[in-house]
Order: sequence, then C-alpha cells, then structure tokens
Amino acid sequence: MYTKNILFVGGTMMKTICKKLISLLLGVCLLLGGMISVSAIDAKAGGTFHISVVHTNDIHGNILADDENQVLGLARVQTFFERQEKKNDLTFLLDAGDYFHGQSFATVDRGAAASELMGACGYTAMTVGNHDWNYGKDRLKELESLLKEEKFMFAMLAGNVINPLENNTFFKNKTYTVSLEKSYGKIKVAIFGVFDPRLVRATAPENTDGLWFEDMQDYAQERANSLKQQGYQIVICLTHCIDPVALASSVDNVDLWVAGHDHKQIAQTVTTPNGGKSYVVENTSNLNTIGNVEIECTLDANGNVSSLSMEEKTVSYEEGFYIPEHPDMLSRIEELKAEQAPLLEKVVGYSPEDLNGTWEDVRVGETGLARAVTNAYLLETGADVAIENAGGIRASISKGDVRYQDVLNVSPFGNYVVTLHLTGAQLLSMMERSLEIMRQNQAANLSGDYDAWPQNSGNMLQIAGMQITYDMEKPNGSRILSATVGGQKLVADKEYTVAMNNYLATDTSDYPELTGKSMVCEYGACVDILAVYFQLESDEILQDIKTKNLVAFRSESEEDNGVPEPVTPVTPPMVVPENPTQLPVQNSTHNIPTNTQVQSENVTLQKSPEIPNTGFDFDASVPISFACALSVFSLLLKRKSRGKETEK
Repeated sequence: MYTKNILFVGGTMMKTICKKLISLLLGVCLLLGGMISVSAIDAKAGGTFHISVVHTNDIHGNILADDENQVLGLARVQTFFERQEKKNDLTFLLDAGDYFHGQSFATVDRGAAASELMGACGYTAMTVGNHDWNYGKDRLKELESLLKEEKFMFAMLAGNVINPLENNTFFKNKTYTVSLEKSYGKIKVAIFGVFDPRLVRATAPENTDGLWFEDMQDYAQERANSLKQQGYQIVICLTHCIDPVALASSVDNVDLWVAGHDHKQIAQTVTTPNGGKSYVVENTSNLNTIGNVEIECTLDANGNVSSLSMEEKTVSYEEGFYIPEHPDMLSRIEELKAEQAPLLEKVVGYSPEDLNGTWEDVRVGETGLARAVTNAYLLETGADVAIENAGGIRASISKGDVRYQDVLNVSPFGNYVVTLHLTGAQLLSMMERSLEIMRQNQAANLSGDYDAWPQNSGNMLQIAGMQITYDMEKPNGSRILSATVGGQKLVADKEYTVAMNNYLATDTSDYPELTGKSMVCEYGACVDILAVYFQLESDEILQDIKTKNLVAFRSESEEDNGVPEPVTPVTPPMVVPENPTQLPVQNSTHNIPTNTQVQSENVTLQKSPEIPNTGFDFDASVPISFACALSVFSLLLKRKSRGKETEK
C-alpha cells in the first residue's frame, strides 16, 4: 500500500523520490532473497495485446508475382508482413503446407530457392502438405535445415509425424512459443502443427517410407491440453488436412486453426466438444490472396484472458496488387533466377501446335497435350497402353520451341514413370470409372461452381495406345461400346503392359485394380521423358496429338445435324489504373520487442531485439447444344483465376 500511495502523488520531485524509493526497496528485497519484479508491481490493471497472424497455404511454388494468373508473389507478402509488424504487439507469418513444390522456380533445384526465400520473407513456422514430401523425406529434412540456417527464426511443425528408428518426432521441433511482457501483463502464444495421415497416399510411398503418422485429432488434443496447462493463453494449430472445420470441432483448447489443402476461403467459428469456441481460417491457394487474422486479447490483473476476439481480414488480389514488392526479395529472386536460367531456358524440343493443359479441359475430355504426355510414356517404355491422371498435367505448351521450363511446368511433381501388368478386363473397369469421373467433372464445369467439382476430379484418365468408344447415355459401368489396344480388339483375359506415373500407380482410391500390383519396371522422371518426346519430328507429334483415343458415340441424327465445338473463352486482361496509388515500402527489419522470447520444444530460438491459357485444342467428350456452349462461355468469362486441388 505504501508503494501505491507514493505512485499517486503528483509533481516531478515526488516522482523522482518515488523512483529512488522503489529502486531502494527492490534492492533490499533482492538482498533478502525476495521475488518481487517490476512486472509484478505494474501488471495490476490488465491490458489488451494486438496480434496479427499473416498466413498462406498451398502456394505450390507460386513464389513469383504473376499478374496474368493473379499470383501476388512472396515479395508482396514480405512487404505486408513487415507493415503488420510495425502495427501490432506480435505478428506471425505462418504457412499451412504445399509450399516447396509446383512451379519450375521451386522445383528445378528441389526446393532450395523456395526454402531460402521463405526464410528471407520472415516466416515464423509452417506445417507440411502432401506435396512437400515429393522430393522425399530426406530432402524435406534438408530443406528444414536450410531454413534453420537463415537469419530469421523458423520451425517446421508436424508433431504427429514420427521417426520410429529414433523414437522421436521426424521434425526437429514440436512447438514454437513466444512470450511478450509489457507493463500491464504477459502474453504467451504457442504454435504447433499436425499433418493429416489420410494424405500420405497423395505422394509416392517411398517419399515417406519408414515414418509413422499418429492420429491427428488425438495428437492435437494432447498437445493443446499440455500447452494450456503450461499457461499459454493463445494456442494456434497449423494443419494440412482434408476437413479442417471438422477437425477443429473435435478438439478443445485450440484458439486458432490455420489450415491448408482444401484451397478454400474459410473464416469460421466452431464449437468444440467442451462448449468452447475455436476459429478456423484457410486462404485459397497459389498466393491469390493473403490471409490476415487480427487478434485482440485482453488480460485481467491476474494474467488470465478476459476477452479474446479474432477477425479474418483477407487481402484480396485486387487489394494486394497495389502492395509494393519488397526490394530485398526482388533482388534475391533475380539472382536466383539468373542461377537457374541456363537449365530452365534450354530448348529441349519443338511443338508443332499449341497444346492445351488447362486445368478444367484436361478433366472434361482429351486434349492434345494429354495425348503428347501419354504417347511420351509409350515411347519411353514400349508399353501397350499409357495412362495419365488429369491432375498430373499442370500447364499448357505453346507452339514453337519447347524449353525445359515449359515441360517442368506441365509435370512439376517430381514423379517418374513405371509399368504394371493389367488385364484387359481391369483396364475396361478402370476406364468405366474414369468416364464417370469425367461425367461429374463436365457437370461441375457447366455449373460454373468450383465447389461442385468432385474431390477426385484429377483422377479422370487420359490414355494412349488404347481407343475406346463410349456412350454417356448408358448406365454407369456399361458405357464403353468398344475398345482396342494397338488397333486390335481388347481381350478381357489378356495381360497388357501399362505405363503411368508412380503416383497414379499407388493411388487405389478410385482404381482398386492397381492394389497390390508390382511395378514391372521403373523409368526416368516424367518431366525428362516429356522433354525427350518433343525431339521427335513434327509429323510424328502431329499424328499423336490428332489421334482421338476417347471417342464419344453419336447417333446418326447428331452426326447429320453437326455438333458445334465448345467455345474457349478469352479471359479479359485486368484493367490497371494508369496511376495506381503507390504505398510506401517498409523497412526490412523484423521488429519484436526486446523482452520477447522465441522458444521451441527442442531448441531455444532468440530473436534479436528491435530488430487460363486459351486458343488451344479441345475435343468435346459429350455433345452439347450451341446454346449451352454460349452459356459455358458466359460463365467462364465471369470466373476469376483460382487455385485447384493440386494432388487430385
């Protein structure tokens, strides 16, 4: 009470005397072994902490700004993050997985450049997505180490991934923690991560061979309970999972979930089993937007949370376009591009026509590029039949010289080609299922609603070496009217050699015919096999890309009347004002108050003080009327560029 009375006496002299008395009192207490601290005296009124959680997910190697495809790029993320740092008590930059793999800039050096730029951008932590395993578990550990070597603090978090040989978590850290103490109280924030075990099948088995994946719900609940017991007022979980809302609804004591994988915009409050509340956010994909959760946390005099509010304030592409790209990031990107240029710009062949690899088109029917890919597999392996899941084709190729970067954009996943033995009956069964997926894809495409696309849309099969004629008016499972392999009628009990990428060979969710099949032979990377294909003579390539393998049955009346080809819309260019408002670029220093500690479960980290392509070929698989074609054209014109389910 004596100290309190002195503190309320006015006047400069009394303030000076007060400070001296407090210092003297503290000194005496320390000499007597007392535990009084300044915060213990001052933190009586409580106060509000302002926290920003900037978040990204499913970047898929889209690190470079790309206005045509509405990619904001990492240089804009860095500028935005640093602005948030200056405004808030604490600011985190988090990623929810599928970062290292996708575009050629990230893939050509197996994630090294992507890793360096993530560290330079100032990312706090990330969890891993299924595509982050595509270079293999050993390379992912190397990328974690590369990030650790950056000057900024970072943690790769997926504590339910276990290395049984070491009887420990696969990644170095389970938790990233921050404590910030101010005059009115102390806030403690903990971040951990979980990876959905169901997504292990979305990468080649050898990429995760020997690892265990604990149940994510059980692990998250145990981890959240432990952190709350340790006094962390705010607990954040990073997750790459199929249904983050369902996961969040099943776990108590997590305040904020930052999710990835679904490629959706989510900002939803859910009720947890004990009646508590949790906030779930996800941020589309491909850096089309930047997520930003604004948190206000008020503590009472005892350091307990008296109120906690969270609001997602997403930065849209239209808003983010005017954020200046960070000069430091741009400078390093240019240096890295120069280092990669000799390999990426190397001409590997020639394409005699524009080849369509547009996301929607390869899922609703054949395209010339799909035929080129599957014929490339036949050329390499000598197999009877080649198949490719539509989701394995990620970009188009223009007429003319084909660079290594072009083929890498088409096939960026690091997959390789394998051959299996399948009977004719098994091939027919798979193609019947593929036709049903294609039918669902066509309906979704006509609806104009991205959410209408089935989760397995990318498992529609493109083929070469085999030709089928089908009738979509027939019941599901009996649509194939005829089938030939190498020009000869398919024989149900004959065994055929079938080439495909190694991911498809192990994805038995839609094609159980592949279950238990041993690989006959393994070949080179898909990207390199496609590069070799474009060294063929133009007339050979033209013959391949013009040969229809999926032939839709048409009645005589339909043939007589003729069916108009579908219209491929031209996406109007984005109109940019002549003199857009330029916002100032912030200083590149990452500031955290001097009394902030950054800790990890296994390692203590200290932050320094103050410191759609158009005009391509497309074969309609189902006749549609001219009016429907115009309707599709109208719908597609209205659609923005958007992220897609990458692994499907």
